[in-house]
Amino acid sequence: MKKMIIAVFVCMMLIGSAGMAAAQGVHTVREDCGCGLGGYAIGQETGLIWKLVGTFLNGLCGNQTFAMTSGTLGCGEPQSLAVLEQMNIFVADNMDALAVDIAQGNGESLDALAEIAAIPEEKRPIFYSTLQQNFDRIYISADVTNDNVVNEISQILDTI
Repeated sequence: MKKMIIAVFVCMMLIGSAGMAAAQGVHTVREDCGCGLGGYAIGQETGLIWKLVGTFLNGLCGNQTFAMTSGTLGCGEPQSLAVLEQMNIFVADNMDALAVDIAQGNGESLDALAEIAAIPEEKRPIFYSTLQQNFDRIYISADVTNDNVVNEISQILDTI
């Protein structure tokens, strides 16, 4: 009986994986099966079978959740909660000066924010100009809170 339940479970997993792989359209194999151990195990192999193997391996091992949280196994690095907290503290203490610097597109508080957010030197001019262009989105009113400002800045950071 146990063998029958396991066989049904495996078949359901394969059928579900096939449906997900078919519904995603044309992508690279790693994009089809997602980040995680499955993507690394199949490498650059192509074809539906390899997509299913990668997807099944990710589901079986349960490693995708860990990989997405930790930024490993090809899942990219998440923005650190510590960085967001540091940005929140900095913005709360420097709301007015930061508003002036963002409006101008340069300044000490903007430099400090870029340092806290770990923006590489070569991307800082783009960061500054993007914030300047989105000033009205960041500072929507005189009553805006530091949480709102940090939320908007972090969303803008995701686009850079």
